[in-house]
Amino acid sequence: MKEAEFTQPSAIILSLVAFLIIASCGIYWTQSSVNAVVSQQLSILSDLSRTQASALERRLSSAFTSAQIIAYEVEYNNGNIEWFDHYADRLIQSIGGIENLQLAPNGIIETIYPLKGNEAAIGLDIISTPRFNESAMLAIENRRLFVVGPVELAQGGVGVISRAPVFLYRDTQRELFWGFVSAMIYLDNLLETTQLKRFEKEGYQYQLTRMHVDDKQIISLFSSAAPLTSFQVSTDLILPVGTWTLNVSRDLDKPLEQRRLSGYLVSFVVAFLLAISMYAILIQPLRLRTLVKAKTAELQDLAYKDPLTGLPNRRFLQDSLPAILINNQRRNRISAFIYFDLDNFKRINDTIGHDVGDQALIIVANRLSKLKSISDLVVRLGGDEFGILLGDIVDHQAAENHANRILSSIRTPVILNDRQYTLSTSLGIAMIPEHGHDLVTIMQYADMALYQAKSQGKNQYSFYTERMKISTHSRVKAEEDLTQALQRNEFELYFQPQFNLHTNQVFGAEALIRWNHPEQGLIFPNDFIPLAESTGKIIELGHWILENSIAYLAKRKLEGRPDILLHINLASAQLADPCFVILVQKLLAKYQVSAHLIGFEITETSILEDVHLARTLLQTLKDMGICIAIDDFGTGYSSLSQLKNLPVDLLKIDRSFVMDLERDPDDRKIVEAIIAMAHKLNIKVLAEGIETREQWTMLEAFQCDFGQGYYISKAVTEKEFNQGQPINH
Repeated sequence: MKEAEFTQPSAIILSLVAFLIIASCGIYWTQSSVNAVVSQQLSILSDLSRTQASALERRLSSAFTSAQIIAYEVEYNNGNIEWFDHYADRLIQSIGGIENLQLAPNGIIETIYPLKGNEAAIGLDIISTPRFNESAMLAIENRRLFVVGPVELAQGGVGVISRAPVFLYRDTQRELFWGFVSAMIYLDNLLETTQLKRFEKEGYQYQLTRMHVDDKQIISLFSSAAPLTSFQVSTDLILPVGTWTLNVSRDLDKPLEQRRLSGYLVSFVVAFLLAISMYAILIQPLRLRTLVKAKTAELQDLAYKDPLTGLPNRRFLQDSLPAILINNQRRNRISAFIYFDLDNFKRINDTIGHDVGDQALIIVANRLSKLKSISDLVVRLGGDEFGILLGDIVDHQAAENHANRILSSIRTPVILNDRQYTLSTSLGIAMIPEHGHDLVTIMQYADMALYQAKSQGKNQYSFYTERMKISTHSRVKAEEDLTQALQRNEFELYFQPQFNLHTNQVFGAEALIRWNHPEQGLIFPNDFIPLAESTGKIIELGHWILENSIAYLAKRKLEGRPDILLHINLASAQLADPCFVILVQKLLAKYQVSAHLIGFEITETSILEDVHLARTLLQTLKDMGICIAIDDFGTGYSSLSQLKNLPVDLLKIDRSFVMDLERDPDDRKIVEAIIAMAHKLNIKVLAEGIETREQWTMLEAFQCDFGQGYYISKAVTEKEFNQGQPINH
């Protein structure tokens, strides 16, 4: 009876249901297949791109690093380059990929290895050549490796050049810009080290690009004949000069729409003929989803893990810490973030090698991991920087105890390559929630505390305090005020007369800068020159003083006033500026001022930082007709033995020897001896700080030539100086 109930309409309905189910599954499968093709092609492109990018990264990193290696050798040998050819030959053979290495003392290419075929590049002035000037000056200012390219080379071909600035006596008061070390790579040869040309024949497209460091424009280094398609992947190359990008693309085998329509048609046919294949059709998308999920998890793991130490990286911290902090806040937990780096770790990399440095970082990471509890998180933020989140602690003392354990653990000697090394670290600690809840604030405060720990002598920890924030903001505010002062022209020149002790006539003046601060009023140099030196603004400020001093002399000429000798103070950084002489020449030509109307005052300390450099620069300036004066003479060290070798026109005796001249017989002997010695060397003498008639008389009796001080006049404005009268006393 029940069998009779199964009718033809029921069979039709069941068939229709089966058809609809199978057809629906077929349509779903078609769409999934299209997505799978896309995923598969993207996976292939991604693997290909990573493989080729890895080959390029290794070749480029080695080549770029070679310039830095040579730079370190030049610095180590104090500018002696007799070893260069032999060392460059070994470096090129061991690293590979380098076409030639170049030395450019003072920015001018003088030595190339190998020289054959590259003779046309000899004599090229990197600093003066317009296409290299901007990057070269930026590299000098920031003291870092830079890259130019692609460029048409003087010796032919197209290449990429990495250049490392060389500073002798680095991080000392004698620091001196020596020149550049360059490593050159032909782009054609670089491309040949990859399989990109073979893949191009198989229908792939590629392009290697980098971002210009200044204008952020994308620069193409090389690419396939066919342009990239929209179906592409990109891989970053992490290089010593920044991040480059390799893009790889490919056209799909068939248009996606055609594949989709064909799939729908096949699905309908299969629905009619093979309803029982529904399971296989349904299981296929599941497998595809499982594969995609597994690949996604694998990529996520790679994205969040530091490849060297195996610790979570900065990206993991940025993505995970906000949620951890919110959870701790809900549970009223006290936490702390410790931010630290290894003291003087750069010295290990520079002197022993990055391989040893990497081994040390791995050991440090393992030690930190052993110190953490279940609720703690240890991350490597980059380089030698680490961070530790103490997820659940009782109070400040717990954070302090953990910091002490870190210091003790890091100080434990490590043995690498049969040598023992002792490391140390400085830690900055920010408490949570006391100092904030968000990631940006916590890391910022921990960084301030780290700066405080380093400034107090390193190898210690420091908790964040509001005073640090105020100090940091005050320092930043002062730097911003100085920058804006230059932009707004808030500075003014004052002039202190210089007079002849024997004729009672003013013959010149010393140009002295003052800052008309909009809030603090008139500020004297002692209160802002150190800030300018520490922030690197001293070059720009010195340029302002130089140009405005020369402009003042030009103005006097136009107004028909008599010529004077105007002395201008030079900073140590200006003596080391390779463009200083050119700047002086341009300004003298611009304002039509004779060189003999200006003088440069240099302190003994500035000269002693690099006597050879000072002698060369001062001789060049003196040959132009500029008066060279040694300021604050007698307060430096060991300069008497060098004085005879320096092209000096004038000695300025420091006011500390003049102020007690009437009462201190030792000062009188010193002053008289300096004057006699200078005159023996045909050098004129000017005494600073003359404040009494008695001092004038004694200096005149000692045959001192010139004087300067409050007895005649303090430093005055331009208007007051122009209205000055001859000396009568």
